[in-house]
Amino acid sequence: MESDVLSPSPTSRRMQARIVDAVIDTVAQHGISGTTLALVAQAAGVSQGVLIFHFRSKDGLLAATLRSQNAAYRLHWQACLAGASPLQQVLGLIRADFSPTVCSQKSLAMWFAFWGEASAQPAFQSLCEDAERDRAEAMVQACRDLVAQKGGPDPELLARSIDSLTDGLWLQMHIHGARMARAKALQQAMDHLRLMLPGLAGEI
Repeated sequence: MESDVLSPSPTSRRMQARIVDAVIDTVAQHGISGTTLALVAQAAGVSQGVLIFHFRSKDGLLAATLRSQNAAYRLHWQACLAGASPLQQVLGLIRADFSPTVCSQKSLAMWFAFWGEASAQPAFQSLCEDAERDRAEAMVQACRDLVAQKGGPDPELLARSIDSLTDGLWLQMHIHGARMARAKALQQAMDHLRLMLPGLAGEI
């Protein structure tokens, strides 16, 4: 797919990052359908012409924001894999999903807004599926290595169970806000992993 964003200079990259931050804030408050160029321009403190210059259209702006967030998320979870044991990789992937940058209320609102539109927007669906597939494959591989080393349930089932619980906890955090604190959600994810891996509970 051809990029929606012009090849940027350092100054343009800073401007685009500022605009992407404004998109995240706007989508979190108003959803995808309620996000307009006027609202984003106001939040970013720029003219609508600046948005069009950098991103060409609202769809281009939204797609660029989703790509940016996917890339940031990828860097975050990939950092948990290098040089770690299989168990530490699994634990690192779980902790990454409940880190402040990944599952703040604003970030969760943005993710759920995009996921809600994915079925009707092929470009969004492709970007969401690519990000989800790579992250899911990382968890499956970590679980395979863990089970091969330490024993345990079917690794694909283990990986799906971990990620399915995370999805459910994210939804609860999104719906219930401060009543479902990030630390509480992470603790529940770890408690679930101890149930799945009772032989390793003392190391989790």
